[in-house]
Amino acid sequence: MARREKQAQRKKEKAKSIDEQTEAVSPPSNAPQAEQTSRDWTPIIAIFLFGIILYGNTAFFGFTLDDKLYITANEYTKQGFDGLGDIWTNDMMTGFFGKKKSLVEGGRYRPLALTTHAIEWELFGKNAAIAHIINILMHALMGVILLLVLQEIFETKKGKKWWWTLPFIATVLFLAHPTHTEVGANIKSRDEIMSLLFALLSFYSVLRYLKASESKHLLLAGIWFWLSLASKESTITFIGVIPLTLIFFPKGDLRKSIISMAPVLLATAAYFALRLSVLGTEGNSLDVAAELMNKPYLNASDSERLASIFFTLALYLKLLFWPHPLTHDYYPYHPFATYDELVIGASGYVDWPSPVSILGLIGYAIILGFGLFTLFRRLKGGKANMMGYGALLFLGTFILFSNLLFDIGAFMNERFLFIPSLGFTIPLAWILVEKIGKKEGLNAGLVIAGILLVGYSAKTIHRNNAWESDGALAAADVGTSDGSAKVKMTMGSELLDQAKDPKNAAKKQQLLKQAEAYELQSLKIYPTYFPPLDILGNIYFELGNYEYSVHYFKQALKLKPGEARMRTNMEAVANMAKSKGEYEAAIQGYKSLVKLLRGEDLSRIYSSLGELYGKEMNDLVNSKKYLKKALKADPNNGGVYQKLGIVYAMTNRPDSAMVNFEKAYELDPENARVLLNLGLLNRQLGNTERANQYLRKAQEIDPTVMSGQ
Repeated sequence: MARREKQAQRKKEKAKSIDEQTEAVSPPSNAPQAEQTSRDWTPIIAIFLFGIILYGNTAFFGFTLDDKLYITANEYTKQGFDGLGDIWTNDMMTGFFGKKKSLVEGGRYRPLALTTHAIEWELFGKNAAIAHIINILMHALMGVILLLVLQEIFETKKGKKWWWTLPFIATVLFLAHPTHTEVGANIKSRDEIMSLLFALLSFYSVLRYLKASESKHLLLAGIWFWLSLASKESTITFIGVIPLTLIFFPKGDLRKSIISMAPVLLATAAYFALRLSVLGTEGNSLDVAAELMNKPYLNASDSERLASIFFTLALYLKLLFWPHPLTHDYYPYHPFATYDELVIGASGYVDWPSPVSILGLIGYAIILGFGLFTLFRRLKGGKANMMGYGALLFLGTFILFSNLLFDIGAFMNERFLFIPSLGFTIPLAWILVEKIGKKEGLNAGLVIAGILLVGYSAKTIHRNNAWESDGALAAADVGTSDGSAKVKMTMGSELLDQAKDPKNAAKKQQLLKQAEAYELQSLKIYPTYFPPLDILGNIYFELGNYEYSVHYFKQALKLKPGEARMRTNMEAVANMAKSKGEYEAAIQGYKSLVKLLRGEDLSRIYSSLGELYGKEMNDLVNSKKYLKKALKADPNNGGVYQKLGIVYAMTNRPDSAMVNFEKAYELDPENARVLLNLGLLNRQLGNTERANQYLRKAQEIDPTVMSGQ
């Protein structure tokens, strides 16, 4: 027994010695902590898989909505690697329009997101599936980084269940929130995902620096933030978000916190210096084209503008709590008026004293006031208030999208809640976990969180289906956005495309009439809206109503006289109307073009008019008038000389006819019809030998040319 007691005593002394040595080399409590050597990967993997599940059903969707502006119709993107230089030296919309256009205040400079699309195009061509899969993975990764940031800010007690912590619940609620579906399901919105992903990485690097004091984290913070801004400028608000968070939840002394922000500020300066060098003064300009779809408050009074803004701000709060119904389209008068209200003369805006606007004003005043109160109290040494932090986080990241500072090009859009909703989901998770759900095991907080998560996820996955195609999106939202000219236009366009599909031949007329109804409604809402005018011209062409087709193409050309495609369409309708005997419609179509064209193009139209009057209507006076105009526009148009020669021959002026036929022959010596006319005219004038020469040559070129003579 004595020996055993001595052995036990020696073990205790040895263990004590080891403990003393460990204590001697351990850093003091206020020294920087070393990087953790181990991490629980379970919540990280769970978040990543959850993010994939939420948007996995979008993997094989097509390109939709603004994807054409960024990808499928953007010439810089479609050049692949060769387009990268242009992407980094131009506004992002230049590749679509071919020139700089002031469509939104301040312009858009987001070269990094566009670069990823160009690389994909180079490697995979036009492949929507690849693009969607990349977006899904990026979105899931963004969720992981959010979790890591929140774990650094809100450290949890050891032994606490990983799935019932504030960081985990806040992250899953954020990922699942249905207002984010456009960001997750639309390829174009990669700029939103990348921007938040890199901003969170920058924030994470700041937090790691404050914890470990390693300079590499400062460098990374600057790099990540520059990449965030190059993806989309809206994360500029993180210059305020990071200090705000460190005020409410300090992670180091004041000096270190200030140092940690230095690389973020330097990255911001570097980005805006590049932006200014590319966009010039346009990058700081608030002047945009006076077009309702890009300047939604164009026709509003100052009073209507402010009341309408607070109306939409109230709706944003409602969508945070109750994300239904959802829509992608608020252009130009949704949610302020329905189609029926607009038709009977309702304003496209609201004014004071709109109850919803008043509620919005009061609600945001309370949110701002409460947030500032908790901030000032915190600065004076008071306890951190999670609700106050959430209020300021929401307002600080949302202010850019409010239309209060400048017009953003839309009344509202659900994707604008993407980053600001962090100010909702973080406090919500805190209430559920720390206030309601402190009880171990099954508790009210856990039940509410489960209900919210299931509801959010189901709504998100179901809503994703709307983004499968432009047609699916329009069909899903045309009922919700009843006051939107844009969604009705899109619905009509999709029905027109379906009507043109040979497999729908049996119901072509029905589809065309449905398309017509939607386009006419779109014009009722916005009478000078170009796309429905264009589409109606096509619809009536398919219906064989060439008079109406000419009418709508004519209206479209008044809005965009330089649109080459519209000119081609108008000429095609006029030619078809002429062939179908609808001469008045054809004349109107041709005459609408003569004011817009020059040179050879103008000569061709005048020639068509001359032929129509002479050949189809036997109006030789007008025929000759327009043929002469055709020659004035293009003196080398051999076809016009031939037609004019025929007119002179029919009016018994053989000498003038001969002059024109010979000029036509000079310009086009291999034209069998010209040779035939020369032969017949010479035969009529008694020049038999010359006539036979022309006729033989005509037959050599075209053996059928004498048929019917």
